[in-house]
Amino acid sequence: MSKPSSRRKLVVTVVVVLVVIAAGVFLLARPKKAKYKTSVVALGDVSISVSATGTVNPVNQVTVGSQVSGTLEKVYADFNDHVTAGQTLATIDPRNYESALKQAQANLASAQASLNQDKLTAARADTLYSSGLMAYSDYLQAQTNYQLDEAKLEQVQASLDQAQTNLAYTTIVAPMSGIVVTRTVDPGQTVAASFTAPELFSIADLSEMQVEISIDEADVGKLDTGLAATFNVDAYPEETFEGRLIQVRNDPIVDQNVVTYIGIVRVANPKLLLKPGMTANVKIMVSGVQNVLTVPNAALSPKLATLLGTAKTTKTPSAGTSRQTASAGTGAGRRSGFAGRGRARGAGLVGSSPAGDSGPAAPVVVKSTVYVLEKGRPVPRPVEIGMADSYNTEVKNGLKEGEVVITGIGQNNTAAATQLGRPPMMGFGGGH
Repeated sequence: MSKPSSRRKLVVTVVVVLVVIAAGVFLLARPKKAKYKTSVVALGDVSISVSATGTVNPVNQVTVGSQVSGTLEKVYADFNDHVTAGQTLATIDPRNYESALKQAQANLASAQASLNQDKLTAARADTLYSSGLMAYSDYLQAQTNYQLDEAKLEQVQASLDQAQTNLAYTTIVAPMSGIVVTRTVDPGQTVAASFTAPELFSIADLSEMQVEISIDEADVGKLDTGLAATFNVDAYPEETFEGRLIQVRNDPIVDQNVVTYIGIVRVANPKLLLKPGMTANVKIMVSGVQNVLTVPNAALSPKLATLLGTAKTTKTPSAGTSRQTASAGTGAGRRSGFAGRGRARGAGLVGSSPAGDSGPAAPVVVKSTVYVLEKGRPVPRPVEIGMADSYNTEVKNGLKEGEVVITGIGQNNTAAATQLGRPPMMGFGGGH
C-alpha cells in the first residue's frame, strides 16, 4: 500500500473519531427534560385570610354650612388648609343682621317702658279698687294690660336673642379640627339658607381613617371584630397599611342576588398618606402559623398517585374526631383556603368528643401522603399536615427541611415554581 493511501485512511479515521466525539459531547451537554416537577421542603408562613376591596374614608368628617342667607364678604380657608375648632372660615355681610339687632333692641326698650307704665297703673288700680273708688271692670283692664305687657316683653326679648344669634351666624367657624378637603364658595358669592343649609366647606380629620369593605356572605362567619387587617392602595403599591376590623354591620346589601355585608377596618394615618376615596385591597387575617415546614398544595394532590402509578393518597383522621376545612377570599376573587378538601384548618384543632363522653375532645390528626424524590425515583411518604392556604400546606411530621417532593409530572423545576406560586429562589430540587 502506498504512503498517500495510508495517509488518506488515517485522515478519514481521525475525522470520523472527531465527529463521533463531538456528537457524544453534544448529546451529553444537551439539557434533559425533567421527568418530575419538584419543590424543596422549606420553612415558611401559612395563613388563612379573607380578601376584599373597599374605599378609604375619614372616621370624622363634617360639612360646614350657613344658617343665614347673604353675600360672602370674606373667605379665610382654602383647600388643604389645616384648621382648628372655632377658627373663622368665612364671613357673611353682617349689615342686614346688625340692623335687625338694633331694631330688636329698640323694640325691647319700648316694651320695657310700656311694662313699667302699666305696672304703675296696675298698682294704682289695685289701691283704688281696694278703697272702692274704681269699678271692677276698670281694675280688671289695668291688670290685663300689665300681664299683656309682660308677655310682649318676653316676645321682644326672644326676637332680640334671635337677632343676636343670626348676627353671630354671619361668622362661619370650624366645628372641628382637621383639613379642608372641599371648598365650594368664593368671596362675593350669595348663599341662600332656606330649607337646607348650603354646603360651604368640608373638613376631615385625616389622622384616623377607615376602609368600608364589602364582605361576601360566605366569609362573614369567619370574621370577628378585632382581627388584624392589612391593605394596599394604588397610590403607594410598595406600602402596606395595618389596621383592625372593628365592625361587621348586620344590614345586608343585595345586588343581583349577591348578598354582601359592610365591614369597617380602622387604621391610623399619622403620615397623612391615605386620602379620602382611595380604593384599598384588604386582607383580613383569620388565622395563621409562622416559620413552619411547608410544601406546595400540589404535592398533596390525590392525582399524583395516579400519575405516578402508585397507591392513592390517603387521609385518616383519628377516631372520634372530625375534619375541618376553611376558605379565604371574597366575591368573584375568592380563593380556596385549601388545595384539597378535608385538611385541618389550623394546628392543634380540637374535634368533638363521642356521644356520652364528658372528657376533653381529642385533637384532629390529618394525614396524607407526599412523594419524595430519592435517587431519581418517587418514594411515598406519610405525613401529618396542618393549616393550608391558597398555595402551601403546613407539614407537622414526616418531612425534613431540604427534602425534595414531587408536585407534578413532565415540566422543568423553574416552570413548576411559577405554577405553584413559589418564587424560584426558594431552591426547588431537580428530578431526573
